Amino acid sequence: MQRRFLLAALAAGLAAPRFAFADDPQRMPLSSAFKYLDKYLALPPGLRTHFYLVFRALRNDRPAPDMRLAIVGQGPAMPVPLDSQAQVTRLPTLAQLNSNDALQIANGPFRFATEIRPDVAPSARLDVGQLNVALAQLTQAVNHIAGVASALVPKLDTVLFPDAGSGQVLFADGHAAPLPITHQFKSLGPVPYFCSSRSPGARVVALARAPSRLLLSVPPRA
Repeated sequence: MQRRFLLAALAAGLAAPRFAFADDPQRMPLSSAFKYLDKYLALPPGLRTHFYLVFRALRNDRPAPDMRLAIVGQGPAMPVPLDSQAQVTRLPTLAQLNSNDALQIANGPFRFATEIRPDVAPSARLDVGQLNVALAQLTQAVNHIAGVASALVPKLDTVLFPDAGSGQVLFADGHAAPLPITHQFKSLGPVPYFCSSRSPGARVVALARAPSRLLLSVPPRA
């Protein structure tokens, strides 16, 4: 059962625990800070060509680019840089994740939001075929990780479009349908999303504006 919940969290790509620290600085194992990154990096390269993991530092569900993070171990501390959106721009290696190295946090509390993104550039007009390729590979990769428990893996058929406002799906026969909007993810606000399995014959996703990023996910609750 615990494995099922872990797989669901990986698939959702938006679930990461909150870590609170009473004193500065604090340390935690790299594998605990960068959850699932070791599993992603351990995948055969051919199973991770169309999607990737992103870690964003959040404080009170908002990006915290001022976080001061570093990897500490046997040698000198190695800073963990964040961009203006609080995204980690240099992730630890699999060797570091499997070592005794730790993440040092100088100004907590914070949490990492783990996002699964397709290898598709954000745009107001997106080809459904490209989205489906990323979703199919993610499903294959998570099934590979799950092994004999793959039957418990939730359906991976959804793409979220943060900051896009609204949108519609254009179908091969020429008709269009509005995208549903979810309020499930507090840190994202209202988000339009595309559910591939519910839209047979879809060809294009047309959005009101280009999203800030694309997130692969299980279907949201609402």
